[in-house]
Amino acid sequence: MLRRLFTLLLLCLWGQASSLLWADDGYEFRGGTCVLRGQIKNMGTMPKHLTLHLGNLFLNQDANYLVQVRPDGSIQENIPLPHSQFAYWSGLNGQFFLMAGDTVDMVYDAEKGMEFLGNNVTAQVNRYYPALRKKFLSEYRTSPGENDSKKVYDDYIDFKIQVFEKIRKEIDRSLPADCLPLTRKILRASLLNEPVSDILDLTLYQKVMPTLGGWMVSEEKPSLDNKKLFHFLSKYKADFLDNPYSIMGDNARIPQNRMTYYYALFLSFGGVTREALVDPDNPNQDLVGYGIDYLLPQHYDSGFLKQAKALRDGALYTYSDFVEEQFQKYQKRTGMDNNFSFQVALCQHFRNAYKNLDAFNIDRLTERLLAIMPYITYPQVRFHLLQFYRQCVREQAVEEEKALENDSVFQRIIRPYAGNVLYIDFWGLGCGPCRAGMLQQREIVEALKGKPVKFLYICNEAASPRESVEAWLKENQIQGEHIFIHPEDWAYLEAHFQFSGIPFTLIMNKKGKLLKLSSYDLTVEEFEQLANE
Repeated sequence: MLRRLFTLLLLCLWGQASSLLWADDGYEFRGGTCVLRGQIKNMGTMPKHLTLHLGNLFLNQDANYLVQVRPDGSIQENIPLPHSQFAYWSGLNGQFFLMAGDTVDMVYDAEKGMEFLGNNVTAQVNRYYPALRKKFLSEYRTSPGENDSKKVYDDYIDFKIQVFEKIRKEIDRSLPADCLPLTRKILRASLLNEPVSDILDLTLYQKVMPTLGGWMVSEEKPSLDNKKLFHFLSKYKADFLDNPYSIMGDNARIPQNRMTYYYALFLSFGGVTREALVDPDNPNQDLVGYGIDYLLPQHYDSGFLKQAKALRDGALYTYSDFVEEQFQKYQKRTGMDNNFSFQVALCQHFRNAYKNLDAFNIDRLTERLLAIMPYITYPQVRFHLLQFYRQCVREQAVEEEKALENDSVFQRIIRPYAGNVLYIDFWGLGCGPCRAGMLQQREIVEALKGKPVKFLYICNEAASPRESVEAWLKENQIQGEHIFIHPEDWAYLEAHFQFSGIPFTLIMNKKGKLLKLSSYDLTVEEFEQLANE
């Protein structure tokens, strides 16, 4: 116990020291406050607030912020940024850049668009980026289709590589003379992100197509040679994979998301690929846990070691071993080594490991941290990783709860269903995965009729008109409680629960407590167990 506490204290102090030692890395990566001042004009009915969609891309974590709009259309807010980034402003349908530490003066005119005043980094990026996009990214080519030949795919990828190389070659002399050094780095990274995203899409995932039920592999699509991709990424590593400024460029979430999740370019560090350790004659709980995540238990005896070695052919296998094995596979498969994007992927998987734990276990989380720390050489990544770890430790120690009792919007929605287990699904009619999830849940909803379990499907009535939604619900026999909320309430809940993508789901027990559960794919039996607690 003392050893564990000492380890936690050391890591927390290490993280605090890191924020001081690496101060020269810049507030643009560590984050801070951005002062946003502005005026909205010609909007007709002035909104009371707007949702600013932000995120911590080191952790793949939403950080939405609700901006209050005064009756005269003026705005003045101190915006907390996890790091400098492009943000999306719902309601104004606008995307713009925000730099931590800047004071931003802007005017939004519904007829003329958005204008930024001043000459700081924020103003320069937003002023110069549209013209640069038009110059370098205006040539459009239709993406290859399912029935196109391998040559069509190859030609399209070659075209995107040419776009990338043209940006690299011409960007410096295309920038205005007054561009600040930081402005130049952000504009360059923003332009390069787009062709890289297209190349990743076409090369890594060309055999996968979206369907109503999710995603499926199409054997009809041509299989491409990924060696071209790996050669491209290695050749221009300093421009993308090892360029920290790519994370704050326009569309930064897309290429990192493609490499980390959908295509597992870096392989999956969040899951376990070997068989679980199960001894039918002795269902030792330590062994079961060890089989799931390869972590040696905090306390174990000689009996456990004997059984574990027998099941592992004499070799104990820890999570550190697993990470090392996956890293070696990644190197062999791609010919690439450790880099900034790879480290961001590790950081994101670490956060997912915490998010997906049914019950928080600080020992397991600490083991995972210690396993990946040797690979985290970029101070920008290490800063966010340790900040998140300290947050996890604090939450376990204090057991902080969301203050839902003061949340009138959410309480108004759930109050009629008090005393039930609540499955709360934020969805929209235009979202394929949302519809697919509801279709798949029909049998579960039917099986739990009469039980203290309620399925609440909540949608934004502006984005999903009631008449169209009800027609689809009736046609597909979707049961449950269907709730339509005003766009301003939807924007508030996006900021309160920190989500931007849908479907987004929550589970609440009969006592009104939000549960730290992965709410997807819960079975009838699991819902009944919650109902009986």
